[in-house]
Amino acid sequence: MPASIFDDFKMPPVAVLLGWKLIDVNVEEKWIKLGFDAKPEFLNPMGNIQGGILAAMLDDTMGPLVVAATNRESFGTTIDLNVSFIRPVRPGSITATAQITGMGTRVAFMEGKLFDANERLCARATATALLVKFERAAE
Repeated sequence: MPASIFDDFKMPPVAVLLGWKLIDVNVEEKWIKLGFDAKPEFLNPMGNIQGGILAAMLDDTMGPLVVAATNRESFGTTIDLNVSFIRPVRPGSITATAQITGMGTRVAFMEGKLFDANERLCARATATALLVKFERAAE
């Protein structure tokens, strides 16, 4: 795992549940790559990882990117998340990437991709996030 701006943060319970692992991050180019653990507990009746769990993984990839891109000054509160599911995902390792496509002082626009253990693209997402300063978040 690369040296991380996330080292001083306590891992949120949802990130623990999803098996969140930082693989790489590039602050200058505004992208991030994460790993997740698609657990058998996440299966739907068809034996695939439930779509809401995959959406959560994509959301939990794009959100931390805002923290990195703002040098830990802000986090992104998702105000819009659109996910397209391309193929089913089986239990195992998952990787997800995200890129900020535009960012102002109040809003960030992002794209994310989720890949299965065979590195096949399984889902794509776009999101809009409100930038919230960390000191305001405690109020």
